Amino acid sequence: FFSWADAMPGPFTHAARLAAARMSALAAGGGSALALYSPSSAEARCRGAPQTVTPATVEKHRVVVLGGGSAGLSVAAQLMRKLGKVNADVAIIEPGEYHYYRPGWTMAGAGIVPIERSRRPMEDVMPKGATWVKARASKLDPSRNRVVLDNGGVLEYEYLVLAPGMELDLSRIKGLQEALDAHDGVYTIWSYNQAAHVWDGIRNLTSGVALFTQPKQSRGCGGAPQKIMWLAEDFWRTKTLVRDAVHVEFVTGRDALFPIPKYAKSLADIGAERGVYVDYDTELVAVDGPRRLATFQQPSGMRVTRHFDLLVVTPHMGPPAIVRDSPLAAGNGFADVDIHTLQHAKYPRVFALGDCANLPTSKTAAAITAQAPVVVFNILASMGKKGFSETAGQERIADRGKPLSLARYDGYSSSPILTRRGGLILAEFKYGGGGKETFP
Repeated sequence: FFSWADAMPGPFTHAARLAAARMSALAAGGGSALALYSPSSAEARCRGAPQTVTPATVEKHRVVVLGGGSAGLSVAAQLMRKLGKVNADVAIIEPGEYHYYRPGWTMAGAGIVPIERSRRPMEDVMPKGATWVKARASKLDPSRNRVVLDNGGVLEYEYLVLAPGMELDLSRIKGLQEALDAHDGVYTIWSYNQAAHVWDGIRNLTSGVALFTQPKQSRGCGGAPQKIMWLAEDFWRTKTLVRDAVHVEFVTGRDALFPIPKYAKSLADIGAERGVYVDYDTELVAVDGPRRLATFQQPSGMRVTRHFDLLVVTPHMGPPAIVRDSPLAAGNGFADVDIHTLQHAKYPRVFALGDCANLPTSKTAAAITAQAPVVVFNILASMGKKGFSETAGQERIADRGKPLSLARYDGYSSSPILTRRGGLILAEFKYGGGGKETFP
């Protein structure tokens, strides 16, 4: 998905954002334009071989990007294109062997696509000309413009882009890790290795109680926890015809199915029509896999234990330790950036986007398509570069020979909520819960 957005020629304007929303919807629905990775892709191979930074040595780069996910690679690719391969000098810190397209895990869990199509070797997606530092960052030192690596090597930067994503915190639900490891009827779509097993649980269920959960402070895509539920319900109703024998229930820690009332009502109406029970303001706190028991806590503090035959859990998530334990973190552990310029509140040479940024909007791939051009523009503006006017999801004052004003991100995000195979609600919105629909 990020590579499609980065390849856009010319200004990344409203039309491109519209196309991004459409691609997001098509990808979510498994359509012909599916933005998942295909083994037969004709894209160039071996874009970037990893580089090792020698322990106790210092390397200097113009821009250092922390994270090789969609956010980090989008910014890196756009900077390479704007500055040119010779002048860009962009280094990407990423220890992983693979790049993952996380929205694909929902579709794999629902049996729509093979899980293997949600990842690609990291070397295949590295922007041409960028330096891939295959290492793990162990410390951020913004007062010295440095990133310390796990082997003791150091990268110095003029500008730092934080995009390491989020981390799952399975420990906040007692027994969840053990139940997932044992596959005791307990599943999650929130990791590559676990998502592959969700489809087994769904297709093999012929009767009983199917529970799908979402914590109140769910940090990922707001629609993802229900997508897998709607798709499972659709499968039991239209494919295996066992729906009448399966009790389907969505248990959420929130007081609505979606933060935007318009979409929440539509989803609630669909649930009522299809006999899906929704339990609000209720948190999953413990799982006993072998006994097939799930314990939930209500706002009053009262706990209720329920039997299940299938339990699909959305775990708690939080900022990665590298950001949370650094001077760059806000009080909640996410990167403390201005919500519009995406520039750090204290260190102006640091920017953040994607899941690690402390932004009051849904953390989605669509949000990244709007955030990445803002970060790129503002880095270039900080460098004093002229003539870069492409923007997305932002307001922009034209440069008329005066110092470049920073681009502004308006909080645009979207969540394609699949309610059945071949059907979805595309929720599009911006800061404050206002709608920003680009898909007619």
